[in-house]
Amino acid sequence: MLKSAVRVAVAAAVLVMALPAGASADEFRVVPSLALKEEYNDNILFSTNNPLRSWITTVSPGLELVNRTEKVDLSLSGRVDIARYHNESDYNREDQYYRARLGYLFGPRTNIQAEGGWSRDYRPDRDVIATGIVLGNYRRDRATGGLSGNWAVTERLTAGASYFYENDNYDDPTISDLEGHNVSLGLYHALGLSTKGRFNVGYSGYRYTSSDVNGVWSTVGIEHRFQELWTVVADAGGRFTRSEYKVTELVFVPPIFLVPVTRDVTSEDWGGVGKLSVNYRGEKTTLSLSANHDLATASGREGPVQRTAFVADIRHRLTYEFSAALSTGYYINHASGGQFGAAPIDEETFRVSPSLRYAFTKDMFLELLYDYTATRYKNTDTDAERNLVFLRFYVQYPVFE
Repeated sequence: MLKSAVRVAVAAAVLVMALPAGASADEFRVVPSLALKEEYNDNILFSTNNPLRSWITTVSPGLELVNRTEKVDLSLSGRVDIARYHNESDYNREDQYYRARLGYLFGPRTNIQAEGGWSRDYRPDRDVIATGIVLGNYRRDRATGGLSGNWAVTERLTAGASYFYENDNYDDPTISDLEGHNVSLGLYHALGLSTKGRFNVGYSGYRYTSSDVNGVWSTVGIEHRFQELWTVVADAGGRFTRSEYKVTELVFVPPIFLVPVTRDVTSEDWGGVGKLSVNYRGEKTTLSLSANHDLATASGREGPVQRTAFVADIRHRLTYEFSAALSTGYYINHASGGQFGAAPIDEETFRVSPSLRYAFTKDMFLELLYDYTATRYKNTDTDAERNLVFLRFYVQYPVFE
């Protein structure tokens, strides 16, 4: 427990000492933080029957370093979630999260950003908000990395490129590991003061334990801003995917024997790609609505899925100190048997999370949140539900600012 918590402080201290003495910076911050959370969870393993219930106390020390100049934008952060289950001590865990990001401005026309991260986590609901997929209580080590850049070709035309890498490893050999690669290229042309045309092409490759999936895609779209408050982005297109995987079948061998035989199978699939997002940023209210349909990773499964997701997030400031928020999402994760791998996937997840926050200062707040999540596993005609409520106190204290 202490060993995990100290890692964040040691890593950041080394990075601070490694910075050039007297370096000129527009902004330099070292910000330690601490969060205390008391939670009640009525289905900690997200089981379809005989759920386990427990109060959970989580202590989360963290540390962030930010260094920004005219050309460089550097941030480093780390956090450890030390969770203690009051009724089920066998599930006591320490989740760890570390991230780094570096942006560099070569000039008024060109910039690049690099990012990387590593985490070790255990909670079954760790991916629900992003993917709608619920995992088991397995240890997962995740490594991520990415590189992106933009180049202003002319006053009206901008080109962009990005690469993202993801690697998931589980401590259970029955759970499929994952390695993902995503490359995209884009052109963005100003059609007016507030409107841009968009054209994107890309490649995605996913390596699971028993399948290898490669695909190419292309979209065209438009981005429009209304009165500096609203932004709407819409993209539509298609993709082609080629999957290679192994299947094991029983083959009859005369006179009376059935012998398991493993063979390689290849399948091809055409599908649509679509994205619509609406964002509003006002003085008291922020709003984000999105709808997406595309091929996506499915960590812990045997292959990727076609994911359709509808997500909404809204936060409204009631007074200077009080704010209310609502986050909700509906996710469909589907893959027919033989489409992207041997095993079919057919899951629907709905979640809704209202919350209240009281900010004592800009560096300290108290938050009350309720979360309801339900998943229907259509292949087995089973359901899992989870109710969660927590009270969290968060404080950060800038050491250098």
